[in-house]
Amino acid sequence: MQFVHQPLVWGFLLVLVPLLIHLINMLRHRRVKWAAMEFLLQSYKKHRKWVWLKQLLLLLARMAVIALIVGMLAQWITRGQWLDLMGSQTTHHLVLLDDSFSMADQSGGGTAFQTGLDVVRQVATSAATRDTRQTFTLLRFSRAQAAAGAEEARLGQVADLNAETVTTDFDIQLEERRNQLHVTELSVGPRPALELVRQLLGEQTDDQHVVYVVSDFRAKEWANPAELQPVLRELEQAGAELRLVSCVRNERPNLAIVDLKPTDDTRAAGVPLFMNIQIKNFSRQEARKVQLTVRSVAHASGAPASDLETALRGQVEELPTVFVESIKPGEVVTEKVQVYFAAPGQHVVEAVLPDDAVTTDNRRWCVVDFPEGEAVLVIDGSVDQKHAYYLTSTFQPGQRANTGIRPDVKDPAYLRDTSVGELRRYASVYLLDVGRLDQRAVDNLEAYVRGGGGLAILAGDNLNYAAYNDSLYRAGQGLLPLELGGDQLLPPALEESAVDIEVFDNPVFDVFRKQNNSLIRRVRIERYLEPARTWVRDPQSTVSVLAQLRNGSPLAMERTFGEGRVVFILTSLTPDWNNWAQDPSFVVMLLKLQSYLAAGARPVEDRQVATPIEVTLDPAQYAGEVTFVTPDEGLGDRTQFEVAALPPQPEAA
Repeated sequence: MQFVHQPLVWGFLLVLVPLLIHLINMLRHRRVKWAAMEFLLQSYKKHRKWVWLKQLLLLLARMAVIALIVGMLAQWITRGQWLDLMGSQTTHHLVLLDDSFSMADQSGGGTAFQTGLDVVRQVATSAATRDTRQTFTLLRFSRAQAAAGAEEARLGQVADLNAETVTTDFDIQLEERRNQLHVTELSVGPRPALELVRQLLGEQTDDQHVVYVVSDFRAKEWANPAELQPVLRELEQAGAELRLVSCVRNERPNLAIVDLKPTDDTRAAGVPLFMNIQIKNFSRQEARKVQLTVRSVAHASGAPASDLETALRGQVEELPTVFVESIKPGEVVTEKVQVYFAAPGQHVVEAVLPDDAVTTDNRRWCVVDFPEGEAVLVIDGSVDQKHAYYLTSTFQPGQRANTGIRPDVKDPAYLRDTSVGELRRYASVYLLDVGRLDQRAVDNLEAYVRGGGGLAILAGDNLNYAAYNDSLYRAGQGLLPLELGGDQLLPPALEESAVDIEVFDNPVFDVFRKQNNSLIRRVRIERYLEPARTWVRDPQSTVSVLAQLRNGSPLAMERTFGEGRVVFILTSLTPDWNNWAQDPSFVVMLLKLQSYLAAGARPVEDRQVATPIEVTLDPAQYAGEVTFVTPDEGLGDRTQFEVAALPPQPEAA
């Protein structure tokens, strides 16, 4: 048994004082006989053993209290502490530093990350003052996250400082490394770093470990720490001392742009497009009068090499500032902004919020590909192609009105003779009063829709119900949403104000639901296709009704097929079965239908920070060096990449 203050060990002799007092109290006194005491003496003899036991326990308790006080003053050293004092045990300081984007929070004249760096320096300075051997490890959250997916990742491979011995000049080495550390734009948590530390503790059982978690402890990672509790419990069971250091004292207001995407409307050069911008309030206070700045950057495609700098910089246009009246705590609001690009190419839309506690999430970019036009395939089954006339008149009304839709009219034989690859050039396909399709045409259409294409089918006099049921419905396995029973006449309405079409909540007809006096109220349906009497819609299927007639029969139906969708309108496009083509709502419906069908061919890919980008280029068309330009002001940061040649592909047999 060892003590820091060895002379104070003599204080243990004081434990004899209670024994001495007890012995003094047991000295015999002069006896005086008293008749009344005889009863007390008999009671004492009867309970003498129990009285002695209580006195012994009381004596031992008094002696233990004195021994404990002396031991505390002399500072008793355990075996591990004694080895530490003798220099045979190492104290390993493991600092886990949060470098996620939230650590950019401006607080007290500096960022939370700068506060974290100061904590790192203080830990190293404190370790340098110890008389025993001290080692120091510094690990950032981002580096641990990057190594999380690697096999056999070890702490020493990803740490900025790995078990470095703390010497008198260690502060110089640490300062050099601290100057190279910066807050990232990543959203990473502490779990990967804690996992690496847990792995280290299983390998180094002789050292004394002190684990420091230096973070801002945001609610996203720490509000529900169910995933962190097991690893923290294992660290404690392994003998590590955990110290949680917060770098932010008070929560401050923070707004963030959480999404920036184009709507599903047609994307083409010369056609305005709406962008949806979502803003979330992460603070506990209501945000009022929020200013949202939006700018568009047009990049000319095919710019000559002499004008490369201008092409990369782009033509910036500042759009009118959007004012958001109020955003409640935790609320997400969506604002719509219209952008316009006259020339085709990949253009950039940027949304910016005013600076607040965390500036990293106040800016977001979206790259939108604007082609020359959106090609659609129109298959007209009528002899005079009158259906295609009404469709092309809507999609190409004239030079003054540009919808961006480029219809390509073909006869039904084209679907049989073409390939699926050729069909994929079209954003959508329209079957207008097509009588029947052979099996190869059906196979091509199914492969096209399954891969994300959109198909619209409209009725007419030439449509063969039995052929559609056999080839396109196929007992519910084909493209058709329902089994056809034949055409019917819609009985006249009993009231003149009755509406023939009832629309539901869907992107095609939703615009008519939001109007009090909808234009679609004037549409009159005279003839339509009815479902077969044996057909019953399966509620578990992807079939849904977009609109129905006043007698309850479906008028427009949709079915999801693979990655694409099919919309079946059970009346004609021409005014033969209705007066729809003569109503202004006809144009609105067709434009919305085209946007809805082509949405699968216009995917929006979200790329988070640090997401790998793989680009395949033809060396016959491009130089051997590629420059990636970030969508930032000016030219942004440039990173050079050498193009790696693909391995040779084996020749087909």
